[in-house]
Amino acid sequence: MTQIGVKPVSDPARALKARVRVLTLLNTGRTPWERPALLSLLLLTGLLYCWGLDINGWANAYYSAAVMSGAQDWTAFFYGSSDPANSITVDKPPLSIWVMALSVRLFGLSSWSILLPQALMGVLTVFLLYILVRRYAGVYTGLLAATFMAVTPVSTVMFRYNNPDALLILIMVGCALATVTAIDRQQPLLLTAAGAMAGAGFLTKQLQIALILPALAITYVVFASATWRRRLLHLICAFLSAAAVAGSWLLAVQLTAPTSRPFIGGSRTNSALELALGYNGLQRLTGEDAVRSTPTDALDGDFTGGFQRFLEPQFASQCGWFLPLSLVGMSLAAVWIAKREGRQGTRALLLLSGTWLVTSATVLAFMSGILHPYYCLTAVPPLCVLSAVGLRYLLKSRSRKSRVLLLLTLVAAMTMAYVSALRSIQDFPGLPLILLVLWAVAIALQFMPGIRRPVARAASAGLIAVILAGPVIWSLNTVLSPHVGAGVIAGPSILGYRSDHPDKQHLGDHVIPGQVALMFGDSTQPAVVDALREIPPSVTWVTATIGSETAANYQLEVGRSVLPIGGFDGTDPFPSLEQFQALVAGGRVGSLVIKDLPPLTLEGKGESARIVNWVRTSFAPEPGVGAEFYLLRQP
Repeated sequence: MTQIGVKPVSDPARALKARVRVLTLLNTGRTPWERPALLSLLLLTGLLYCWGLDINGWANAYYSAAVMSGAQDWTAFFYGSSDPANSITVDKPPLSIWVMALSVRLFGLSSWSILLPQALMGVLTVFLLYILVRRYAGVYTGLLAATFMAVTPVSTVMFRYNNPDALLILIMVGCALATVTAIDRQQPLLLTAAGAMAGAGFLTKQLQIALILPALAITYVVFASATWRRRLLHLICAFLSAAAVAGSWLLAVQLTAPTSRPFIGGSRTNSALELALGYNGLQRLTGEDAVRSTPTDALDGDFTGGFQRFLEPQFASQCGWFLPLSLVGMSLAAVWIAKREGRQGTRALLLLSGTWLVTSATVLAFMSGILHPYYCLTAVPPLCVLSAVGLRYLLKSRSRKSRVLLLLTLVAAMTMAYVSALRSIQDFPGLPLILLVLWAVAIALQFMPGIRRPVARAASAGLIAVILAGPVIWSLNTVLSPHVGAGVIAGPSILGYRSDHPDKQHLGDHVIPGQVALMFGDSTQPAVVDALREIPPSVTWVTATIGSETAANYQLEVGRSVLPIGGFDGTDPFPSLEQFQALVAGGRVGSLVIKDLPPLTLEGKGESARIVNWVRTSFAPEPGVGAEFYLLRQP
């Protein structure tokens, strides 16, 4: 493999020109077909991620309501409040919401203005991954890795959705590119830039950015051309850069008086630090986050622990299509690094990708808290890099051992594709057999004796097409199907179940109404909406609900602030009964809507249950509106 990239130059004018070429793709024209191939890939990726975005409606209404709030009020923008009146924040830091809220400020509130920035982040992620791999592993490998990234089903669904993961993955790939480039060009400032990006990752999804940090640090320590003392100093500077970016917002929140800002959603003590280290940190590993409410992974499947988790139906269909190839790439990386084969930049890329994949896969395999299959997106970029490296090597090498390894790998990949298709046979009845036949033909062509070079190239192209067939079909199905709620998943139903369909027809009978309300929120009732529109504008919160998803549905429908009692799952200790009574006495809350209560509230636990009980005993429900609806008029 060869190292390809813009070489360091001493002339500042030439250096500036070289950087401009990177940005304008002018440096990709080393072969006549490279630039058209890359532009075609990016255009097709943009089409895949942008086609019919509004089919998802408000997607995860929880975040869409926060985007609406940030577009209306700068305080809500800064804190990531779920409502413009700043009662409580969402349970993530606000950086991804800032991006979408700015889009809404520019173009108005709509599904497109919320989701289009996410799709563009996806295209940029594919491009940056191509630049990274192409520079240190060659054009073919770069195009393969970028293509794998673009069509992996979990990539497609998350870059068309408004969860923070789209920005997180873009930041992770940016960190990887900056770190490897810092090593290759001996520019420590790029490592500091990677640290700043890691800080931005913390402001996107808090400790989840840590999944890439060991890979960045280990790669720099192993390959940087500096003394050990300087390497340590460079890493300290990167850490300080990350701390400055992440800590600026965290410190601003912590130093603001609790009475002067919204309650920090997801925390128990109204603390952004507790949210980072607890609910969005260690509790995700220990399972304490799931204990506080009914586990939301009940809608996604009962997952077992260990690496076999990636072979289970929900995970395998999201990111497992290239898994056998990635294992080959991982093995090659270990051998090449140990034997110091290839250029330093190539080995740095492989070490970073391997460490990143192992770290992410290990955490995902053994975490016992709230778990959704889309969490595997953090492992997709390194998986795609290693898969591309593995496939490229197997197709080029003609040694007997390599040919045997190619056969075993292709059979394993064929089995993964067949089993994944078989699990969705209700949506694609004939697909498992079709994929089996295509795979068999593609494998047979690879081992036909005496074929000429043009035929061999055509056979390799056909094999790549077959490898991509399953992920592409799953991604196209994702594009053509609506996805809503907190349990989004790519592709068709799996074993007859789907956790994100708007009409909830694929949830199964085991899911109780309270769990449905937790994930999707109660549907808005037309009579209730009409009544809410009659409440005077002087009322701060036009209504209150139990749980943020239901509150978001009403807020987006009515266009006014809705108070989400108990935060996302109804268990946050805000507002307390006494605080709620004071708000009602002051005429700041106009009504309360109750339909399907979250499980713990239904069991009578928490402040939300106390509030429901007080309202039911103190006010009479309005008749004939399709839900329990209380106008909180003071006598």
